[in-house]
Amino acid sequence: MQAQQNFDVPYGYRAKVGLIVVGPNLNPTPEIARMLPGYVQMRETRIHMEPVVNIEECSKLSTPLGAAASVISEGLVSPVLGKRSAIAFACTAGSLVGGPGWDKKEIEMMEANSRGIPCTTTATAAEEAMHFMGFKKIVLAGPYIKELDERFRIFYQQSGFDVLNVVGLGIEDLYDIGATKPSQAYQVAMEAVVPEADGIFITCTNFRCSDVIEEIERDSGKPVVTSNQATAWHLMRLLGINDVVEGYGELLRRTPRVGARK
Repeated sequence: MQAQQNFDVPYGYRAKVGLIVVGPNLNPTPEIARMLPGYVQMRETRIHMEPVVNIEECSKLSTPLGAAASVISEGLVSPVLGKRSAIAFACTAGSLVGGPGWDKKEIEMMEANSRGIPCTTTATAAEEAMHFMGFKKIVLAGPYIKELDERFRIFYQQSGFDVLNVVGLGIEDLYDIGATKPSQAYQVAMEAVVPEADGIFITCTNFRCSDVIEEIERDSGKPVVTSNQATAWHLMRLLGINDVVEGYGELLRRTPRVGARK
């Protein structure tokens, strides 16, 4: 017997989120959507990026964020449904490439144009998620080239973590990153992990890894935070949602997330 549905309520009647995604990226939107409760409607807008993931290109991404936040917020504010909404810049390297505090400046730019909707970035979300999980000693794994690996080390070292190891696949082409397989995320995470680490951070929203989070946690014995998983977690925190989400690691199972460190 088919479950009865309520067709009288609008989409996103409980909450709505907006993602700002860089143009060529394939994976942030579907991965984050999978990790949010079904009653949360997700919308997306894009900003331009040349398909080269290096410091020069990532440093250009802050400039259009204010305009992008203004556009996406138009679809999130409703005189009927109110403002139970949140916005995320779903790009890790683009939200930390300028060093500690870069992400906070981007949030200020977005919130100055978001019609009162709270905003976050993936770099911010990952930092908060790792603090929430009690990480102090971490390893970083991702698809990036060495110059970006070093920016990640500096950012999270100066955010209060002891970064024990950083391992990247050395991929600079954004389309090639988007075409990676979850098995590659598993392999680089297992290469990065060391016994002393409290947890693993798998970087890059365009790096497909949601399907192997639980496998990595089981085989490494360490909790895992990923860019997309942390972004979903932080959006739920901003929305006041404490639902347990299964299948994507300990972070999304652990509650309450509301009231976590901002």
